[in-house]
Amino acid sequence: MAIATTSTGTMSSPGIGSGLDVKSIVSQLMTVEQQPLTRLSQKEASYQTKLTAYGSLKGALGSFQSAMQSLSSASSFQTLTASSGNSTVLAASAGITAKAGTYSVDVSHLAHSQVLAADGITSTQNSSSTGTLSIQVGSGTLQTITIDSSNNTLSGIAEAINAAGAGVTATIINDGSATPYKLVLSANATGAANTINVTNNLSAGELSTAVNSLAQVRAADDAALTVNGVTVSSASNNVSSVISGVSLNLLTTGSSTVTVTADTTSAQSAVTNFVKAYNDLNGMLNTLAGYNAKTKTGGPLMGDSTARSLQTQIRAVLSQNLAGIGGSLTTLSQVGVSFQKDGTLGLDTAKLASAASSNFSDLPALFAVRGKSNNTLLSFVSAAAKGTPGDYQVDITSAATRGTVTAGNTPAASTVIDAANDSLSITVNGIASGTLALAHGSYTPAQLASALQTSLNSAPAFSAAGITTAVTLDGGKLAVTSQSYGAASSVSTLVGSAIVALGFNGGENGTGTNVAGTFTLNGNTMAASGIGQILTGATGTAGEGVQIKYTGSASQVSAGTDGIINFSGGYATQLYKLATTALDDAGSLAGSSNGINKSLLDISNQRDVINRKLTSTEARYRKQFNSLDTLISNLNATGNFLTQQIQYLPTPGKTTSK
Repeated sequence: MAIATTSTGTMSSPGIGSGLDVKSIVSQLMTVEQQPLTRLSQKEASYQTKLTAYGSLKGALGSFQSAMQSLSSASSFQTLTASSGNSTVLAASAGITAKAGTYSVDVSHLAHSQVLAADGITSTQNSSSTGTLSIQVGSGTLQTITIDSSNNTLSGIAEAINAAGAGVTATIINDGSATPYKLVLSANATGAANTINVTNNLSAGELSTAVNSLAQVRAADDAALTVNGVTVSSASNNVSSVISGVSLNLLTTGSSTVTVTADTTSAQSAVTNFVKAYNDLNGMLNTLAGYNAKTKTGGPLMGDSTARSLQTQIRAVLSQNLAGIGGSLTTLSQVGVSFQKDGTLGLDTAKLASAASSNFSDLPALFAVRGKSNNTLLSFVSAAAKGTPGDYQVDITSAATRGTVTAGNTPAASTVIDAANDSLSITVNGIASGTLALAHGSYTPAQLASALQTSLNSAPAFSAAGITTAVTLDGGKLAVTSQSYGAASSVSTLVGSAIVALGFNGGENGTGTNVAGTFTLNGNTMAASGIGQILTGATGTAGEGVQIKYTGSASQVSAGTDGIINFSGGYATQLYKLATTALDDAGSLAGSSNGINKSLLDISNQRDVINRKLTSTEARYRKQFNSLDTLISNLNATGNFLTQQIQYLPTPGKTTSK
């Protein structure tokens, strides 16, 4: 680093009468004095190079961490596909919960939406009736539409209906007759329950007459099919609740088979990605911390303990035999993955294909998180990176419950619902339903419960939030229960003209409770917290982030241990945990980087000290050499004077004449 020189005194170069080149002498002396700064700059450059190398290593390790995280899910290795034997009848798709097998499906009837058509009129633009229309589809929300001078034409009424979001689509059909323009209403939802109800409150006129003439041209129907001989009815042609994990899209009537098979291609692709992720990281580690024999140079982290330790830990994980994962596959070599002479991982694709076909159900445990339970009421959900694999004894102290309210009164043996008592609103899980309407008719208590449930589960606000309810009879009284569990499950705020007929007083409310319990691992009992039916190991414990689900009721809770969950982590899970720990703010890479940053700060402080010292040293040198220059100049002047005087001294033996 160049140091700005100072100027002390008035001497220039060369010296006044002395011949000394003061500027050059001081400059050369300061070059020697600045050598500590040069050494600091060299050390600083070395630290900066190392810091940059750590940044590259963090980036590579972060990519490796992301790859291992995605491969820590069993779904990456164990996917299934569903195929239809007759693609003209239906299409099929499989999710993660599907089971391999073959199913026979016979579709006898497709689901349809109801269609109503009115009598034709001569023009779409003739102004006519005004007033209101009320439209309700099934037990959905009743929508009231205003028709005034701005929209009291056939086109205007169709546009107003479509804008109202009433669950129907209005179109105008021209049939080519003398009165060609017909208003047609089509329900957006299929299913026998989704019939269109129109209440005409328009004033007398052409539009009112047309609305009154609305008649069914296609009935609302449920789909009818059999699956392996079992009769199934569905309001939709998309059937997803019949075969576990399989969705059927019904296209026409007829017969087909649905075959669910293991997708070994996805499993092989996941293992290939695992090998690539390791080789990419290993390549970066070799570049940064290895020695290049061709160039005879080492990487910026060669000999670095952090990089060497990371590489050693990763290889140790890959070289181990996984015990306790509950499958026939326990080593990478069994699926064709092995170390090569150059330290990379190689893949025998033929061996992998064979292993994926013959051990499809065991392959996920070799790489991903896997949990097994000895109690059907307990199931493993997931585990965070800090969770310790092992056999967890689960002690449930309280089962999760759902929010429910029970009417205070028993409904009549026969209850009539009409315009005077058909509306209500309710809040479930903190979401307000909006105003709902019960279909008019005469109901027994059981029929009333069914009608109320249909109305609630058709509420758009609930459908958007994924909320469903169950309405049952409890001791003859109606009970409304949220289908979710836990403290967030609640039912409250029943208001409206229908609540008295339903037996409610209007002040009822109920809230669910979360599951509660503890985990015990290797004799150590750990705290856990519940949300709904999910129990999660507490932060700071060996079971941190381990999640299990308890689906039992209060009466099924046992005294002491309710079951044992075996949680194991495969290679990808363990490597994800290792990478996460290394990248943590308190991890090894952060510690090494922080150490270098501290050293760089120390260098900066040392440079400031040396620069201050150099400034004073240069000033001292200039002062000293300026003084020497002055002294030599004075001596030279004295010498010159003496020389002149000596010339005038008398020569010995010589006399002066008179």
